[in-house]
Order: sequence, then C-alpha cells, then structure tokens
Amino acid sequence: MTVAVANRTVIDLGARSSVLDGMDRVRAAGPEDELVLVVAAGAPLLRSAAFLEVLRRAAGARRLAIVTADARARSLAAAVHVPAFATVAALERHELDPTEPLGPARRAAIVRAEPRRSSPLRAAVIALTLLLAAAVLFSVVAPTATVVVAPVLVPLGPMEFDLRAGPGGDIAAETRVAQVSTTYTGTATGSRTEETRATGVVRFTNRTTDEVAVPKGTTMRTAEGIAFRTTQDGRVPRSGIGLLPPFVTFGVVDLPIEAVEPGPGGNVDAGKITVSPSPGQYAVSNQVPTTGGDTKKIPIVTLADYDLAASRADDELRRAADGQREIWQRDAPSGHVVYGVRSQRTGLTSAAEVVGTEGKDTFELTASGTATGYDVAAAEPRTAAIALLRQAAPAANDIDAEGAAVDTVLGPTVGADGVTWRVRARTVQWQRVNEAAISAALAGRPFEEAADVVEGLGLSLRRISTWPGWWPRLPFLDTRVEVRKETTAPAAP
Repeated sequence: MTVAVANRTVIDLGARSSVLDGMDRVRAAGPEDELVLVVAAGAPLLRSAAFLEVLRRAAGARRLAIVTADARARSLAAAVHVPAFATVAALERHELDPTEPLGPARRAAIVRAEPRRSSPLRAAVIALTLLLAAAVLFSVVAPTATVVVAPVLVPLGPMEFDLRAGPGGDIAAETRVAQVSTTYTGTATGSRTEETRATGVVRFTNRTTDEVAVPKGTTMRTAEGIAFRTTQDGRVPRSGIGLLPPFVTFGVVDLPIEAVEPGPGGNVDAGKITVSPSPGQYAVSNQVPTTGGDTKKIPIVTLADYDLAASRADDELRRAADGQREIWQRDAPSGHVVYGVRSQRTGLTSAAEVVGTEGKDTFELTASGTATGYDVAAAEPRTAAIALLRQAAPAANDIDAEGAAVDTVLGPTVGADGVTWRVRARTVQWQRVNEAAISAALAGRPFEEAADVVEGLGLSLRRISTWPGWWPRLPFLDTRVEVRKETTAPAAP
C-alpha cells in the first residue's frame, strides 16, 4: 500500500519484498519530497546495506527513511546514511522506539515530518560505498573457474584367492549328475598245455605160415625211434606157399595206431614206421602219414589278471564320465562351461565271473558309477576374482576391471564340493572424483595451492581456466568452481 500525505509518500513492503520490489515501488511513487518505507522484519531487501543504498539512489533527490522492527536492518541502514526507525512514533520524534505500533495516525504524522536535503559530500560517500559494495559483490559472485583433474593410478595386488564353484561356493554353478557305465578288456596271462597224439594206420605183413596175434598196445617204431602202438587187437593171417608163381602169398592186416608220445613229433610221413617189435613174425609199415599230433596252450584268466584289470576301472569310468561331460557341454547354454567330471564307482564285474575262464586271450569287465559335473559361466573365475579385488580396494576408489590380470595358479580341480581354483589377480585403482568436495577445498585458494590440494585428495591436477582470465585466484564460492574429470580412461601401469 502507498499513501501520499503532505509531500510524503508512505510505502508498505511485506515480508517477502526484495530489493527489486522496493525499487519498483520507489520509482512508481509520486514527486513528494520524502519517501518512507515501512518494511516487515525479515524481508530480503533488509539483508544487505548495498540493497538499501540502491534504494536510496533510486529515490534521487527525495529523502528516504526506513521503518522496521528489524534491529539489524536499522544498523545496516545507518551504515549507508538512511534514517531508520523502529516505529512511526520514533520516526515522528526522530528517536529509537521499538515498542510503539505503526498505526494510521502515526503514518499521517510521517507525512508532516520535515525532509532533509542530502549534502554533496554525503552523496559522494554513498557513491563510494556503493562502488565498494559492487566490487565486493563482483569478486564473490562473478568469477568462475573450471578445474580439470585426472585419477592417479595405484597398483592393486597381486593377490591370491581360493575360489570354489558349487553348492555354497564363491561362484554360482549348476550341478549335473548322470549314471554311466563302461565295458573294457583285460588280458589273460594264465594258461595250461593241451597235447594230442598223432594217429594213423600200420600194415602188418605175416612172415610165417602161422596166424599171428597182434594185441592192443603192440609198439612199433620209426628208424628215428618215434614209437607208436596199436589201439585195438588184431590177427595177421598166415602166409602161404603155392606151386605156381607167385609162390608166396603174404598174410596182411591194417590196424589203427597212435603215437606213444603226444605232440607234433608223432606226425611222420608214409613208410617211416618200419621197426617191428617181432621182426621174425611180421613186418610193419605205414602206408599213409600219421597226423593229428599237436601241442596247444589254452589261456586261463587268473586272479592276478582280474586284479590288474580291476585296478583300471576308475580310469575307464573317468573316460566314460568325460564323454558324459562332452554331452553336457554340447547342451549347455551359450557362455557356459561344464568343468571336469567327478566319477564315483558303484559297481564292477565280480572276480568269480571271470577268474578261471579258459579259451580266450582276453576277458571283459563292466564298471558302473555316477558322473558329476558343474556348469559354470565361462567368465569365471575371472569375474569372482575381480569382485574380490574390488572389495580389497578402499570404498572411495574405482578399479580397472577390464584391464585386470587374473592368472590361474592351480585348477580347475573337481572334488566332492565342486570345482576349485587358486588364482592370482592384479589391477590398478584410483581415487573416485568427488566434484563437490574438490570444489569446496579449492574455493578461494591461490592458484599455486591448487595442485597440492588436488593431490591431497588422491588426484592429479591437469589444468585450470578462469573467467575473467586476469582474476588472481580461484572463486570464493565453491558453486562457481566447476570440476571436470579428464575423459581419457586411465591406463594400467
């Protein structure tokens, strides 16, 4: 509300009035000699002596007075030579009276107050004050700075970790189980010898005129001493002498024989058996070769053969389990690896089924068991090792996960609880850029101190640019200091 009475204008300004609101009201006031601003305590325009000086200058040749209950505002007004009163009554008496309310009667009295003209010296002092206030405001608000920092790389590691993929392990894994069996061959080293006698036919020729009996078992020989015997009884007919030629008719009989000693030595050619046991009674001769004499070695599976073959059962079963792992790998999702298979034997052909078996150089055993594999992401154990590196770094640091080196020291080893590795990992780390903390630490400092401040925060100062360029130090307000991180990714040492 604006009230004009007897060359005075009274302007009411509320608790939210700014210096711009006050200037608009002062400029809009009439040409009266005196302006009285009644301002509620806490209004933004009362916060700075510079604002009050701006209002005084906007009033021009008109006398300006302030009425407010804010004691601090009255002190600021006095600093720029603007009369300030706590109440309208104090305005009328030109004294401080913080208790008297500002009523309509008091406002009318303000209008009757005698205006005071400002002197040229006072105007010059006020102008100088405003200039200093503007310079201070400029030095605080106007300057800006852009600070570019870069991380300082620090080695992290090498560190060794024992990692396990399986139930309750460090790495997630899907357990796969299947029943497997395999049949494999063992070698029979035991044997027994089986010999057969040669057989044939010998012709007996009677050398007497009497019938000659040849009992079973009668032995004859070759000139080399190979003995044969008859296998049945026989009688050699008598030989006769006639009057007409041929004068002698020999009695002959063919009887079956076998070699006395078994083996291939009894196989002789025709005509070789000539030594008769009774040369005076009969002569002997084989008209055809003797055959069938042989020595055979029959293989037999011994207990030692079985034990040797049984000791290979786990290896053979592991090969079968590896075949099952290949099937699992073929069916696994993309980006997954089925690591090693652990085989556990559950059955094997018993010794009683094969020990003592004859006739074959080899024998077969069947082993059965359970194959267990673990389906793990192909990125493991690298991913888990990098996660542990990240945990080892301070919370305020970042690490180079992509450039980390992860080497397998031992493994993968498959056991009852999963797949285990021992890995060695290393990378680099750097301080994470906290723009707000850097801005606060740099605000108001000389340029020569900036590098030490930034290095104290674990970073490296790259460059500083300011506006205006001639400004001698960093801005006083941290909000005017912009911190940028160098976009080039840190390189591993």
